[in-house]
Amino acid sequence: MQATTSPVINLSLQDEFDAHIARQMEPEFESLSQTEKDELVIDMTQVQFIDSCGIGAIVFLYKRLKSRGKKLRLLNVNGQPRQLMQMLRIDKVIPLITSAELQ
Repeated sequence: MQATTSPVINLSLQDEFDAHIARQMEPEFESLSQTEKDELVIDMTQVQFIDSCGIGAIVFLYKRLKSRGKKLRLLNVNGQPRQLMQMLRIDKVIPLITSAELQ
């Protein structure tokens, strides 16, 4: 989990983003929701599994950022996380991007 100092904040998640990890990430997500940066990109390249709590944490962050005129994009969402986000239509609201689209 790392953030950079560009106009875009990058946050990397690892392996599983389940209820346990979502609870651990609450303070960081709360802090990130207050960012002055224009955009937050969550790198999900390494995420193999996400559950409803992980989705909920991302949606919570998205709503907080959007209310402040900021953007959220999810980078390299694949496998089960992508399938679940498409099933729940999260991808219609929060852009799922690839590394080529990161520019």
